Amino acid sequence: MEEFIMWNNIYEPDKTLIGKFSYSDDLLEVLNKFCDENNVKTGWLSIIGAVKRVKLGYYEQEKQEYISFEPVNSANGTTFEIANATGNISIKDGKPFVHLHMVVTGKNGESYGGHVMPGTLVFAGEFILQAFNGKDLIRVKDEKTGLPLWKS
Repeated sequence: MEEFIMWNNIYEPDKTLIGKFSYSDDLLEVLNKFCDENNVKTGWLSIIGAVKRVKLGYYEQEKQEYISFEPVNSANGTTFEIANATGNISIKDGKPFVHLHMVVTGKNGESYGGHVMPGTLVFAGEFILQAFNGKDLIRVKDEKTGLPLWKS
């Protein structure tokens, strides 16, 4: 059995940024641009609101790739409430990278969750982003999982 090695870095709160999305914003595109423009390299993010199109994904561990899916009728204008959306910000390929997971609910209470993929479009939404001061968290490809994980 492999030995589990945990590591941590100490961070201090920096600025807290609060904002709202515009109608039809691509959630990831706007957040990544926002972090780049505001020099956020490490942080934590929470979002509330609704999406007019949702693209989610899950990581296929055997194939080591993300598989994306759209909940039923998402592409046909069915809106979904964001029940929870949380994520973190770190550095990937030299730029701020938002890693975001989201659970959405439909009009009949059905729920879908997963990794937020490009093409998720905002109906209305607000966010709180807590930036941190400290060592940059850098994502690099992990050979065992194939995932871009934080480098220790």
